[in-house]
Amino acid sequence: MGPTSSPLTPKMYLLIFCTCDVLSLVIQAIGGGLASSASSEVNGDTKPGTDTMVAGIIFQLFSITVFVYFFGVFLKRVRNQVLPRNLKILVAAACFSVLMIYVRSIYRTVELLQGWDGYLITHQVYFVVLDGALMVAAVGVFNIWNPGWLLRSAPKRPESEEMELRDNGPPKLQEPSMDN
Repeated sequence: MGPTSSPLTPKMYLLIFCTCDVLSLVIQAIGGGLASSASSEVNGDTKPGTDTMVAGIIFQLFSITVFVYFFGVFLKRVRNQVLPRNLKILVAAACFSVLMIYVRSIYRTVELLQGWDGYLITHQVYFVVLDGALMVAAVGVFNIWNPGWLLRSAPKRPESEEMELRDNGPPKLQEPSMDN
């Protein structure tokens, strides 16, 4: 496992996916504000605000889908590598967490698409299970299998390899040739 295991650099993951998440949250907040202010007016139309919120949550679901794709590429590249037990546990915990977040995002998308009088939003059990419990599980898994503890016990790279990566960046992946 190393820089060649992933299609993006760690810095690009941070830049792309944190930006997308913040942007989606801002869009959702704007929509929530519009819907809230319209709901306090007599005959106020909450549809534009609700539609804006839905656009934000759909954008978030799209960006999570792209992340899941890249995570899948990473998993495919490391599946045949011999990983220390602690890294296998960390990868399994990350898979579980990503799955919980993804299912919750699908639920939130469907919930908002149904509108303020929809079935999911008017039945609290779905919110408790498909929103709250899934997010507790997504975060809680890292309380049990703490990345700080698991990475601390991971084998270290030789200093020469670390210096080469710092100086030259991650090695480029070789594309498979069509000659075979």
